[in-house]
Amino acid sequence: MTTPFPNTTVFTTVEERKGSSTDTRSKVRATQTSELVIALCGPIGSPIHAVAKQLRDSILKEFQYTKCEIIRLSKIIGERAPEGTTIPEGKDQEYEKIKKLIELGDVLRKEYGKSVLVEIAIGTIITVDRESRKVKSGAPNYEPARVCHIIDSIKNQEELNLLRDVYGDMLYCVGVFSPLSERENNLKKREMKPAQIHDLIDKDSGEEFAHGQKVGDTFPQADFFLRIDSDTDSKIAARVQRFLHIILGTKIITPTKAENAMYAAASAAGNSACLSRQVGAAIVNDNGEVLGLGWNDVPKFGGNLYGSEPLNSLGENDHRCWNLQGGTCFNDQEKKYLAEVIVESLIHNKDPKNPEREKPLIQPSNKNEAIRCVQSNTKLQNLIEFSRSVHAEMHAIIVASQVAGEQVKNSQLYCTTYPCHSCARHIIAAGIKDVYYIEPYRKSLAIRLHGDAMTESETGNGKVRILPYDGVAPSKYLKLFRMEPNSRKTEGKMSLPDAQHARPRFDKSLEALPALEALVVKTLKEKNLLPLSEVSANEERNDAST
Repeated sequence: MTTPFPNTTVFTTVEERKGSSTDTRSKVRATQTSELVIALCGPIGSPIHAVAKQLRDSILKEFQYTKCEIIRLSKIIGERAPEGTTIPEGKDQEYEKIKKLIELGDVLRKEYGKSVLVEIAIGTIITVDRESRKVKSGAPNYEPARVCHIIDSIKNQEELNLLRDVYGDMLYCVGVFSPLSERENNLKKREMKPAQIHDLIDKDSGEEFAHGQKVGDTFPQADFFLRIDSDTDSKIAARVQRFLHIILGTKIITPTKAENAMYAAASAAGNSACLSRQVGAAIVNDNGEVLGLGWNDVPKFGGNLYGSEPLNSLGENDHRCWNLQGGTCFNDQEKKYLAEVIVESLIHNKDPKNPEREKPLIQPSNKNEAIRCVQSNTKLQNLIEFSRSVHAEMHAIIVASQVAGEQVKNSQLYCTTYPCHSCARHIIAAGIKDVYYIEPYRKSLAIRLHGDAMTESETGNGKVRILPYDGVAPSKYLKLFRMEPNSRKTEGKMSLPDAQHARPRFDKSLEALPALEALVVKTLKEKNLLPLSEVSANEERNDAST
């Protein structure tokens, strides 16, 4: 038998093909590693360091990983500070120290790129760990190992994006959150005054700089959320243990009511064709039964929203914004018109003493610049009153009220985004008792306008509580809770991997990984930012162990 590829093997039987397939897959699987990279993210004052320590202790002791390093990005900032820079030390200098590190981090990001700190962290992983496991020949090029790298903590979307591009499903981003009152108490323990605490919380958001920290934007992109309202060791340990058992598959853990509800809300968001953002909501009762789903979109005559019929996938009779006037956002259009009206009124202002005479407050020659200035004003940009869409929360309330009636009272609403002030009054009026969200919404005035009936406090009695979501992110729901058929039993008996030999649910080949990491190191060399030395990394380990 001849073949156009003379160096390839020709299989003549099914058995030969099967055998080769098995051997080939075995070779590929031999390159896979049990390594984990866990990135922590959370607002200042949250117990991120305590979570990092608990993760390391559990991974080493219970799951018997051979190595688990904590890479503190704040340490990297200190090491990369310009020569002669003094970083305050001492218990009474905590405010000045943290403030200085935030400022230095902003300088590094401005000069070298928003992901520079994570680039250096990846360089550390290569220098300290990967190179020590390099083999001279054969596949894989690096010896697989049970090692874990914990990055404490990322602050912006570019850092998270780079980690995901390099490590893929091997990376888990964990969002750590505590209520504001708890975070303030944690910072008070570090000898800080109230004014200093509020200053650091503002700086931590990084909204004043394009190159600043963007924790509020990055946190919602986590794969797993830990809401910790008290930083007791037992509570943190229990939360961390559940997370590790889920990703390593060592216990049968099914979704909580909250995880089911938020997954339903996130799925509903996919129905939205809104040009601004997709939002989904789910209303559930105390048993976790879904009473109604909602998403943001334009209402249609006869009830419900456009997009609910199969024909609308072709755009027929679909009067949503994407299908009108070339895809026009009517809310933005109205805000632009409003800015023009305001400027025109200032140009043609009437003299109160002589109504027949105009007394311009803005010169006509400045009209276009004035319109641009008004349009860019944050207060005007935050207006949401001109949208044609029914909001997801309102849609869910309408559906649930039609289907479940009085069951809506004392129910819980899960929403992918913090409710706006327009939805807040409907939530209160509907009798909903708790709201859980993932993404913050800075335009919302819900608490300012309805502080008598709404609260962000965990212990708020007699008010609707608005609380951050806790659990597996909807984006990871199916990956982490859906198992392969018969993977939990052998010969009719439950058979789960023991903690000491368990592999992550999603491992990665060591063939591709070092090449991706090498690209990061190449970039660091181009920036004259070589990775941390092994000595420096050893100092990092010693610092983390204390």
